[in-house]
Amino acid sequence: METTVCGSFVLVLAAFVFSGQHVVAENGFTHHEALDEEGKFQLLWKFDDEKIEFEAQVQTTGWVGLGLSPNGGMPGSDIAIGWVKDGTAHLTDRFAEAKTQPPVDESQDWELASGNENGTHTILRFSRKLTTCDDKDRVINEDTMRVLWAWHDDDPEDESGVSGPAYHGANRGARSTVLLSNIIAPPNFQETNITTVDLLMNNVSVPEQDTVYWCRVFQLPELPSKHHMIKYEPIITPGNEGVVHHLLIYSCPADQSVTFLPEEHPGHRCYSPNMPWDWYACYGGSLVAAWAIGAEGIAFPEHVGFPIGGADDSRYVLVEMHYDNPHLASGIRDSSGLRLTLTPELRDNDLGILEVGVMVTKLHVVPPRAEGFVSAGFCNTNCLNAFLEELGEPIHIIGLELHSHLLGVKMSARLIHNGTETEIARDDNYDFNLQFFRMLKQEITVYPGDTLLTECTYRSTQKDEITFGGPGTPDEMCETFFLYYPRFNLTFCDSLPNLFSTASFAGVEDFDYTGGQRGEIVIKAPERLVNKSFEEVMEEVPWTDEKARDFSKSLLDSPLPFHTSCRATYQTAVNTGELSDSAPFPRGNRTVPDDICSGRTPSGQATTRVPAVGTGPGQATTRAPVVGDGSGASRSGLPAVTAIVCMVALALITV
Repeated sequence: METTVCGSFVLVLAAFVFSGQHVVAENGFTHHEALDEEGKFQLLWKFDDEKIEFEAQVQTTGWVGLGLSPNGGMPGSDIAIGWVKDGTAHLTDRFAEAKTQPPVDESQDWELASGNENGTHTILRFSRKLTTCDDKDRVINEDTMRVLWAWHDDDPEDESGVSGPAYHGANRGARSTVLLSNIIAPPNFQETNITTVDLLMNNVSVPEQDTVYWCRVFQLPELPSKHHMIKYEPIITPGNEGVVHHLLIYSCPADQSVTFLPEEHPGHRCYSPNMPWDWYACYGGSLVAAWAIGAEGIAFPEHVGFPIGGADDSRYVLVEMHYDNPHLASGIRDSSGLRLTLTPELRDNDLGILEVGVMVTKLHVVPPRAEGFVSAGFCNTNCLNAFLEELGEPIHIIGLELHSHLLGVKMSARLIHNGTETEIARDDNYDFNLQFFRMLKQEITVYPGDTLLTECTYRSTQKDEITFGGPGTPDEMCETFFLYYPRFNLTFCDSLPNLFSTASFAGVEDFDYTGGQRGEIVIKAPERLVNKSFEEVMEEVPWTDEKARDFSKSLLDSPLPFHTSCRATYQTAVNTGELSDSAPFPRGNRTVPDDICSGRTPSGQATTRVPAVGTGPGQATTRAPVVGDGSGASRSGLPAVTAIVCMVALALITV
């Protein structure tokens, strides 16, 4: 495909982090990312319900390549390669079968709109239908996409063969992104209507340790009335960009005294004997803000804001900072933190965050050697009902963040309403290193009697030992963080498969449990397993992929009820101890969406969806290993929410 060169080009959440950067340009593109670390490959795009349009701005006068990969590797990728030569732009649709020059696809579904070249850059604009029904084209949906990029300094003589596009050398890589993300543009703030508050650490001497959690309590300014936080942004000590990993801010109880240190005091290690005991109560407050390495300033949508101040609000907040010092460097001093933007002009609704998933505990077991082990958790309806009743109205979900760790390959968040189970969001190509709040096109209303669920699929073929649940990156989690309004007093609502269902799969016949999320299983029978730990017994199972699938089915289909737990803020009048009862795993009727390709499931289109949990072996699809040709399939630096959920989990099991 070719076209005559067109005119000049224009160079051109909502909470936490969103995929893609919002741009406003004359050409109408809404998303923008630099695909390489040096910013030489700039990609802009926009989309509607049927089509996506790209503009690649690349620092080269040779050919330019953009690909959609199933796993970050070249084989199986849908690739477009284009160039501008002698005043004419060219674009070819290709499909990579190996790490070689990708052959031209028989069906040319990438459409060239325009092309331009100057002395330093090549600019190509092109588009494609989201679903083409071509076996060699990948469906573009709301999943995480591994975007391949490459270029060469010379134009090819022909489309293919020895005179076709030459080997790119080091000018290539892969980057995870969500192309069809609903970006919320930050509003234009009026300086006369805002107040900024800096919450900064005070010259902390960062210990010579790999990981350190540092805490400090701050007193917010006295506000004449309730305000809304509408934005926050990081302030990082120069030179510490790689050390300041992430931080959380919690509101402290309004009716309890909190030890407030002198202004010059740097604070204390979190969870250490030196940390004042009354600081622990702050973990029972609302999560006010969160930030992590790689995140920029964060703005909320215009109809919600986080409430700060007012008669019932505490002026004290706890800041928990995670310092990452893997090289054990000495002499590091840090005064980083966040700048909060507050306004007295209240938005229509108070914002809240609700976590739903599997309890963060070692009793959450992910077997090794599994292609697709399915785990799931839910929010007990009795718990959800109690807080909705206290609120007096339903809540409305506007966005969510899906979170598991390194073994997670697929995730789904669902709602059961009146017996019908509906997907709120899912990602069949989940990437631990790309986590962000996905803003919904349409808000989801949650009524009394509804159930929220989170499902995770793990791939552990490379593991020889069990991965247990926990807050650390090598551990596993399965959680959804729902962004909703109006805010109520429920913060965490989780479940766990029945302990007997888990232990009996390993041959345990009788045991005692010491209680709590950090409790221990004390095995009493059979005799051969007595005096062995829970971990040892589970490791003794001869795990295979088939055995792991059987384990998943036995947990999710068990007639024994799940253990459930709900955790609230200190403001509630609800007695959560009466709500944490066992309940069976909930199921609803699920409808299969229409297949626009007449029932075909082409091999190149990665459209297979995992059905309702517990439907038996063979149902979950697999994820090919990341080949890693290029710069890797993940971003440098963990986005904010990765750190958020890990630190929240740490608070859960520590407090």
